[in-house]
Amino acid sequence: MSSSSKLHALAADTTAAASLPMRFVVASILLMVTMVLLATATSGFLAHIKMSDLESEISRMDATASLLYSGGPGSNLTIEVDVPTGCTVVLGSMPGYETEWPRDAKNYFLEYDGKCTVRESGAAYTNGLMDGVAVLGSGKHRVFMETTIDPSDGMLFVRVYEQI
Repeated sequence: MSSSSKLHALAADTTAAASLPMRFVVASILLMVTMVLLATATSGFLAHIKMSDLESEISRMDATASLLYSGGPGSNLTIEVDVPTGCTVVLGSMPGYETEWPRDAKNYFLEYDGKCTVRESGAAYTNGLMDGVAVLGSGKHRVFMETTIDPSDGMLFVRVYEQI
């Protein structure tokens, strides 16, 4: 066989070309599955980072409140707190028991996408009116913390409210 007839025979063989579209389809499906898995992992990682930042920020605030609490009535301090979008901080309660304040006044929880992280505090929290929990929503807050004794039961609280 001459070299030109061998080349003509190779060019006439289309078995590899016939399976090429199927290879593209399989490769495209694998690429899409990989992209979905990557997006899911990235989303979870970013949510974890957001919660970690919030925990750090509120832990700093709680440490400050605990110092004020140990100083007794009359101590006060202003602190700036940045709560990430979609997050809520509830000081002075456990999740679902906000109306039963002051039973769990020495607790606080962080909420993000329906998930709660509960922490115990060295300070008992209340809002500015001393009638319930203190709630910080998303955004930057200039928070005033002041230790006060509740005249009805003699319990020491850290009043937490936004300074306007």
